[in-house]
Amino acid sequence: MFRRPRPTHDVRVTAVTPLTPALLRLTLAGPTLDTLAVEHATQWVKLATPDGHSRAYTIRHHRPAERETDIDIVLHGNGPLSRWAATARPGDPALIAGPRGRRPSFEGAGHVLLAADESALPAALTILEELPPTVPVTVFAEVGDATGATLPLPARAGLTTHWLTRPQDHPKGRALTDALLATDIPPGTTAWLAGESQAVATVRRHLLTDWALPRERVHGKGYWKLGEANHKD
Repeated sequence: MFRRPRPTHDVRVTAVTPLTPALLRLTLAGPTLDTLAVEHATQWVKLATPDGHSRAYTIRHHRPAERETDIDIVLHGNGPLSRWAATARPGDPALIAGPRGRRPSFEGAGHVLLAADESALPAALTILEELPPTVPVTVFAEVGDATGATLPLPARAGLTTHWLTRPQDHPKGRALTDALLATDIPPGTTAWLAGESQAVATVRRHLLTDWALPRERVHGKGYWKLGEANHKD
């Protein structure tokens, strides 16, 4: 089921919470989740269904004392995990393995740029919640329609948010790419970009070449790729 050995945990769905029309939160509980060692933002686990399908998802919240973990899943309808999540009910069994993921460094940043589509919003929000409150943050979030902008964000000073509603005739990632290519980047910025692979690559190249950001201050991750199932970046 999993290619590389990692700690696994038998879990069951205990709550299903719609966040937006496109984003669903599953609360998972299991007797060994108190040993799930979540250490920093953007860490992820592999979630596997009883039929053996698995995908990587960000750990949105982890409550070891309650042996509970929240995972937010995009309901795009095109993959087995999305379809399973759309019909999940309390009591349904699953398996999670992990956690995995490197800590992105924002040390010394005078400004943080977070750019994400729906798939990467949960990870972006874990970063936002972990950043020192004195650091100015700009968030660019591409969503399928205006209801995506109802997702609550942490209250903090110095936060600027741009919700980008994707036109129906535009491929995913274009609205995010176009907005960032037209945005001025403040000095001292550290950027974290995640979403559709080609969009992330285009924006990352723009930040490195046109804005001359140091390579270590641009974190980019292609979570998925148009036309490719279960993309691995």
